[in-house]
Amino acid sequence: MPDAQLTNKLPSRQLVRPRCPMCQAHMEVLHVAPGRPGFEYWTLRCKKCGLIHEAQAAADPINSEALGWFDGELKPPR
Repeated sequence: MPDAQLTNKLPSRQLVRPRCPMCQAHMEVLHVAPGRPGFEYWTLRCKKCGLIHEAQAAADPINSEALGWFDGELKPPR
């Protein structure tokens, strides 16, 4: 079985059906652990090839740091 990998952030647990980076099959969430404030660490397993994959996800997308970008000073052209 391939080694676990750490990737960038994933969307909320309710919104995501992650795909395997190796075979693109759907993955299942095996374990969720608290991470730094506002984030969780997910352990996922591919249902097809068995790849174990680790990722970081926003714990609460409503209070995510990403919302700061929407409330920032940059605005679209008028």
